[in-house]
Amino acid sequence: MEMFSLSGKVALITGASSGIGKAVASRFQAAGANVINADRLPPDSEPEHFVQTDVSLETELRAALEFARNKYGRLDILVNNAGIQPLGVPFNELTESILKRTFEVNVNGVAFGLKLAAEMLENEGRVINTASFVGLLGIPSGTAYATSKAAVIHLTKCGAIELASRGITVNAVAPGTIETPAVTEIPDNPEIPFVSSRTPLGRLGSPEEVAAAFHFLASTEASYISGATIPVDGGIAAGWEKYDLTAPAEISPEGVWHDPES
Repeated sequence: MEMFSLSGKVALITGASSGIGKAVASRFQAAGANVINADRLPPDSEPEHFVQTDVSLETELRAALEFARNKYGRLDILVNNAGIQPLGVPFNELTESILKRTFEVNVNGVAFGLKLAAEMLENEGRVINTASFVGLLGIPSGTAYATSKAAVIHLTKCGAIELASRGITVNAVAPGTIETPAVTEIPDNPEIPFVSSRTPLGRLGSPEEVAAAFHFLASTEASYISGATIPVDGGIAAGWEKYDLTAPAEISPEGVWHDPES
């Protein structure tokens, strides 16, 4: 059997009309999977089946999963990818509306997905959630988004525990700043040079690089990985690449620590 093959598998990907979700759909199709795209907006082209879906509504997400099962007779992989990204909102500008909608989509959508996966996925199935590097790091002006993605990481752990009895694995991918329309279509987006200068690999990532991690987690080869969050972020979650500091006076030029004299 070909390594990392998804031949014969049926995958439903939320938010697959653009960005990371679109790259994941393309990668899964190339690996042999039948793909259903559940998104609020249709894709520019339709290489996969499209079901208009607002993931914040359990009824709509259920209908999408039922469509997949009815069409193909099974559902093996669920990718909870749909999300909104309200970055650049500090605490003093935070509103009830921003918090409510962010958590409805980013958190409730994943929680409903896990609930429905427990009901509808085949045994030995796969659930993969899209988290973010800002769910691992504290950042300014990103409270709603960052905390929603931190919640996704914890939902991943809870899901891994509850779905394990059926052999279903639940994992998350935490992308860094990726060259998607949400990033590149912002005029003079200051996030791009800021993150590039601090990421150890010195650049943004591509959707295809992120999709590779989803592909691995969806494959048979990843059958003993569950509850994990895999950063695909050029190393930024490991720490800043640049951090200008001056060594304390207690360290000599030879690199020896000298305790201060009492």
